[in-house]
Amino acid sequence: MESNLYRACPVGSALTIEALYTFSCRRFPDGYTFKGETHDFAEAVCVTDGKAGITAGKNVCVLSAGQMILHPPGEFHAIWSDGGAEPETVIFSFRAALPELPVRVFSLSPEKIGELRSIYRAAETAFILKENNVERIREGKETEASAVVKRLELFLLSVFSGGSAAASRCGSRSAENYTRILSAMENNMGEPLDAGTLARLCNMSVPALEKTVRRYSGCGAMAHYNALRMQRAAEMLSAGASVKETALSLGFSNQNYFSACFKKWSGKAPSSVRPAL
Repeated sequence: MESNLYRACPVGSALTIEALYTFSCRRFPDGYTFKGETHDFAEAVCVTDGKAGITAGKNVCVLSAGQMILHPPGEFHAIWSDGGAEPETVIFSFRAALPELPVRVFSLSPEKIGELRSIYRAAETAFILKENNVERIREGKETEASAVVKRLELFLLSVFSGGSAAASRCGSRSAENYTRILSAMENNMGEPLDAGTLARLCNMSVPALEKTVRRYSGCGAMAHYNALRMQRAAEMLSAGASVKETALSLGFSNQNYFSACFKKWSGKAPSSVRPAL
C-alpha cells in the first residue's frame, strides 16, 4: 500500500507535568493553620473529607469534601481547619503549562477521590517522599514514576473538563477585614508601611490587624506585607525591569538592602532573575 494514502493527524498534549514538588495525603487536626506561601509552580488542594478554610490571594473560602482548588504559580495560599472540622486532603504541587481555565474550584466525584488516593499510593512506591516533598524516583521505578505522572495529568484534565464548583464564601467579619488589609497592602507597595500605618488605613487596632493577618496567612502583618512586596518584585524582574527600577518602585531607597531582602525571600539575587521568554 502506498504511503501517500496516509495523512498524519498532529496531536499534542493539553497538559504536561514537567516536575513534581510535593505530594501528600493527610488529615489536619482541629485548629491547624498552615503558614501561607508563594512559589513559582502550581498546587492542587483536594478536600476528600470534612471542610478546609482556604486563602487564595485576596480570597478566603471554605472547601467541602469533593472539591479541589488550583493555585496557579505566584499565588499566595494558605490552609487551615477550625470549628471542630478535621479535613482530610490530598495536595500535590507541580510545574506545567496550564490551559486557560475560567474557574479554579472544581468538583470531585467519589470515583475521582478514589482515583486520586490510588495515585498517591502509587506515588509512595515510585518516589521517595520525605515530609511531603518528592525527593527523587526510587531506584528501578522509572516506569512506575512515569505512570504516576501520566495518571496525574489525566486526572487533572478530567477534573478540568468535569465542571466547576462553588466554594463556600467565608463571610465572617474577620475574613472581610483580611481582604481589606490585603487591598491596603497591595495599594501601598511603593510606600513602606509599618503596622501602625497599615492599621490606620484599615480602621483597625494593631492587635486586631495582627490577629486577622495571622489567622488567614499564618504569619504576622509585616512579614506578609514584605512577602507580597517580594512577590511583586519577582514579577517585575521577570517582566524585564531592572533591579534599580524594581527597588525604587517598591519603596526601597537602598538597592543593596532590597537585594538582601529579595535573596532572603527567594534564595537568589535579584540580578539573577531573567525575563520570562
